[in-house]
Amino acid sequence: MKKFSILILTCAFLFFLPSIGNAQSKKMLKANEYFNSGEYLKAYELYVKIFPKAKQKEEKAEISYKAGVCSKYMLDPKNTIMWLRRAVLYKYQDPLVNLYLAEAYMLRGLYDEAKEYFANYKDLVPSDERGENGLKSCEIAQVWIKNPTRFIVEEVNIINSRDNDFAPSFSGKDTNTIYFTSTRSTTNGNYVNSNSGVNFADIFVSKKDKKGIWTVPVPVPGSINSEYDDGSCTVSNDGRILFYTYCPIIEGKDAGCKIYFSEFSGDQWGAPQLLEISAESTADTAMSLGHPALSHDGLTLYFISDDKRGIGGKDIWMITRRDKNSKWSAPKNLGADINTKYDELYPACDNEGNLYFSTDGRVGMGGLDIYKATTKEGGGWTVENMQSPVNSFANDFGIVFNPYTKGGYLSSNRSSTKGDDIYRFWEKPLSITLKGFVINDINHAYLMDVNVEITGSDGSKNNLKTDDKGAFSVKLKEEVDYIILTDKKTFLKATGSVSTKGVEEDGKVFETELYMKPSGISIKIPNIRYDFGQTTLREESKVALDELIEILELNSNITIELSAHTDFRGSDEANLKLSQGRAQSVVDYLIQNGIKEDRLEAKGYGETEPYVVDVLTARTYPFLEVGDVLSESFIMALQSEEQREVCHELNRRTEFKVLSDTYGENFEKFGEN
Repeated sequence: MKKFSILILTCAFLFFLPSIGNAQSKKMLKANEYFNSGEYLKAYELYVKIFPKAKQKEEKAEISYKAGVCSKYMLDPKNTIMWLRRAVLYKYQDPLVNLYLAEAYMLRGLYDEAKEYFANYKDLVPSDERGENGLKSCEIAQVWIKNPTRFIVEEVNIINSRDNDFAPSFSGKDTNTIYFTSTRSTTNGNYVNSNSGVNFADIFVSKKDKKGIWTVPVPVPGSINSEYDDGSCTVSNDGRILFYTYCPIIEGKDAGCKIYFSEFSGDQWGAPQLLEISAESTADTAMSLGHPALSHDGLTLYFISDDKRGIGGKDIWMITRRDKNSKWSAPKNLGADINTKYDELYPACDNEGNLYFSTDGRVGMGGLDIYKATTKEGGGWTVENMQSPVNSFANDFGIVFNPYTKGGYLSSNRSSTKGDDIYRFWEKPLSITLKGFVINDINHAYLMDVNVEITGSDGSKNNLKTDDKGAFSVKLKEEVDYIILTDKKTFLKATGSVSTKGVEEDGKVFETELYMKPSGISIKIPNIRYDFGQTTLREESKVALDELIEILELNSNITIELSAHTDFRGSDEANLKLSQGRAQSVVDYLIQNGIKEDRLEAKGYGETEPYVVDVLTARTYPFLEVGDVLSESFIMALQSEEQREVCHELNRRTEFKVLSDTYGENFEKFGEN
């Protein structure tokens, strides 16, 4: 099994632990010296050799604990569990043994086992929030695993090696070129990092071939890679400037890590240059700087630092500039919305200005989790865990987003037999369906064999037909506005709309009904009202006429007759004149709203054409039957005044009917014979 390390920073915090005094052997003293200086690999190797020879329980307990801590910082949860369980068996007294053991169980996905030791730690150190947060994490992690988000995550085998591969970054807008950090055997360094126990890291690059397959990664061309740790990089949008972390080792000195940059020239990266940070910055006091992340516009650079002026552990900071030729500002800590008392690492940005980072200081699934931070109105950040499967029980970090898709790449050591690897992720599209019916507007019968055209604001188009039940169904895309258009001979076109913008529910079903008016009959326009004995349209009538305008605009090839009818009360001459005036009022309104005059004809019929009862009217008024003609004799034979008044109102109607459907077809285009 390969060892692995997720931190390019080699300068870890030092842990000074109680020893067993004068009884220590020289090897024990040397092991403790390595341990206290953060050289965990060397310390671990000595503790393993010393343990079988230890005689006292206290000595065995201390060795087991320190070997477990070394395994923890070399990110080897299996051996961490083995050694810390021994420390518990030998009754090691430091409460941290419970915390570290619980965290190691979480990193193996053993949440029930982790709960026991988080509970122990909480009882022993109630003031430390890590006990309570650990218990909450064990509960919520199992919920998230059972209810994953729509992201799909899969390993990118062709990029990954048997060693550590992590912290991917695109070459600016070029998503066919990817940079990442690796400790594979082809790195420049010839030594093993004594802190992490793996090869020193270098920056590698891979490009997609013509088939869209990633090529075998190679070290970045130029002089960026050194014999020590180089990695965790970010590239400007134009692909010309690369910022990265460099961690030299200088004997006898705590050199820390710093951010360097390089410019691309010709076919390789130029000589590295230290990123100059102002005198008021973290540069004077920081132990380390690293993990640079450049914003989409190139005017903000996020990075991490363990500056003592921060909130705690490693914090995320930012520097800004007015334009790409300006100097960077003094760094600013992102504050308590983002940073905790523990470690915040690997910041990243997407095109929408959201910030992503990893931390072990919040309720999560285990180890480092990836979090998304969005800005609040008025300032500050809202932070949310990206949940499963982006996050796992292991360490998840170093995310990068493809600006053209809902996906990207991330780093994780979730494989139980491997170290850090690069994974591809993408968001499974929401299942959104439109189900509709097309209906005859006169008798409400379902219409079969109707052409239905559905056009999206993204340029997509679907053409389908209704079935024998008048139904149609189609899958819709996310964040798209759709227009629905129906077409069938002897019917007027109808339209509708639906939008998937803002939809978050998977399995969402939109339902719609579209009513088509037959073109061969007179069609009543509902809710047309006039003042008594007058031709002036009431204001409420204009709503219905606006719908008629939409029909005329949609069916631009038709001409229509607008007809008005009265009841039989009053003289024939007066009713005829009144109806003609009312029909003309409707025509005038349509003309005022953009309908051409030569498409409209006003006709007043007075009382000469009594209303004929249709299916819908008969359903509404049970005393009427389909086919009844509401003539004067019919109405006068009715028993109640209320029924007679209903019939009078049905006779007082405004209708339209199609006169032709060839309007505009016989003109000559300019320049044609």
